[in-house]
Amino acid sequence: MKKTGFARHLSGLLALLACLVIVASTGACGPALGKGEQSPSAPQSLATPTAAAEVPGTVAIFTPSDGITLSQHTPINKWAALIPELKAALSKEHLSSKRIDAYTSGNLEDQSKELQDYVVNRLSERKAGKSSEPTTLVVAPMTSPDSITRQYGDYISKSLDADAKDKARSRLVSSLRLAAGAGMHVVLMANQVPGIQPDLFVQLSDARAIGQMQAEKLASKLELDKASKDNPCRIEILLPNRPADASSADKGAGASRAEQGQQEDQNSFPAQAFAGIWQVLGPYFKDGRADSPSGRLQADSTEQDWQAVAFDPGKDASATGKELASRLSMNDGAKSHTEVDGILAMNDFIVSGVVSELRDLGYRGSSADVNPEISISGIVGSMAGRQDLHRQRVPKPAHSPANQNSTGSQTDSSQATGKTQESTSSDDHTAWPIISGYGAYVDNIPQIVDGQQWMTGLEDRLGLAADIAKACVSLNSQGKVPAMDTIQTVNQDGKQVRRLSRPLVAVSASNLKATLIDTGYIKPADAGL
Repeated sequence: MKKTGFARHLSGLLALLACLVIVASTGACGPALGKGEQSPSAPQSLATPTAAAEVPGTVAIFTPSDGITLSQHTPINKWAALIPELKAALSKEHLSSKRIDAYTSGNLEDQSKELQDYVVNRLSERKAGKSSEPTTLVVAPMTSPDSITRQYGDYISKSLDADAKDKARSRLVSSLRLAAGAGMHVVLMANQVPGIQPDLFVQLSDARAIGQMQAEKLASKLELDKASKDNPCRIEILLPNRPADASSADKGAGASRAEQGQQEDQNSFPAQAFAGIWQVLGPYFKDGRADSPSGRLQADSTEQDWQAVAFDPGKDASATGKELASRLSMNDGAKSHTEVDGILAMNDFIVSGVVSELRDLGYRGSSADVNPEISISGIVGSMAGRQDLHRQRVPKPAHSPANQNSTGSQTDSSQATGKTQESTSSDDHTAWPIISGYGAYVDNIPQIVDGQQWMTGLEDRLGLAADIAKACVSLNSQGKVPAMDTIQTVNQDGKQVRRLSRPLVAVSASNLKATLIDTGYIKPADAGL
């Protein structure tokens, strides 16, 4: 039956009242759920509809593609891992997944073409009136890292000028300039591009920071501040370095080690890594509280002497094993052992060779022995969630043969040096040293659990992804980089640049669960749990 105007009006009022009653009682008259949002049964705050509103703009991500690997013997700092974390972080900032594009390239030629095509297409859409949304480009310029820098992960900074083809480099630069001139925002990750001043530069793995972090953790674990010239800590530094080419070798023939070192680029990754190491350990070597079993570092050594501890790691662990045996003046059949308290191995690839060789040479125990309050079972129990790990003061390792008192009898080594009787041999130096690395190789994780490797490190990927996402959303919505604790203004080549960085994450058995498992970087099975 056809309703009168009054009837329709009355019907509308009744429907409105009914909806208001439902809203007041259940809060169910809200917007329809989008993909991935919580169900109606989940508690919602009054601010949820406003907070969940989609933010404007688009974000396009351009990164190198990871090399295909069938092995777990690689760092977990990979572009393939960071990109989905960045996408997820952008979604948490309420940027629609439809407005997030990601491109990966195997070389700079392809990357520069993909970036150029994207920028041109966006400008064409604007000209045609199809889109006027703000755009932020997140670009990790493609470089060609050598076999040494790959051992640390994908995020190592490398000069674009050193290996980029002129045409591809020019295309990348012109595309970024075109984008910036059209009002797009530019965020560069890991590598700077000559001639481009980005809205934000994301500083990733830095050689000096990697070296410094390991040196600091080693110094803390060995309690170098409590060492003395009469009872120093024996520390060996293994610095992997790509060998010089034949022409360099010919030019350096007859030159001294120091002179050859001066000819090398002091800005290279190994040189910068050693500079970070020496900033921490240098003072201990200078005053005699630390020395080198191989004798390659002396009290008068400086950060310019990085070549003294550099070596070619080859393609497998055997080269590192041979280098370590040479440094310790030992072989597999040796009956006596060279005392070594700490080995700074730089990355987990080198650590694998160190651990294997130490076993072959007859060293025994683990890093857990340096702190008698921590047992391997306690470490495993902590990571499995069965108990807390209580860390106590780290005792100073033993450094001399059996301590003799005035009557010729042996003193209690645990009282004299802080080590337990079980971890210190009375007639030899077989105690397992503290070993540091970097990269968090998945197949090295069990070595950290069982104490063979003391620590590793990696980038704070989740933290970086969250920070980059916030910056991108702010650039699109407000046109500027937000104020954040992790973003600083720095002077670079005479220009003020906003730089985002986060401290590297150091991982040992005591925090492995929280830093690697709880974050989802690895699975419990990867740690042998």
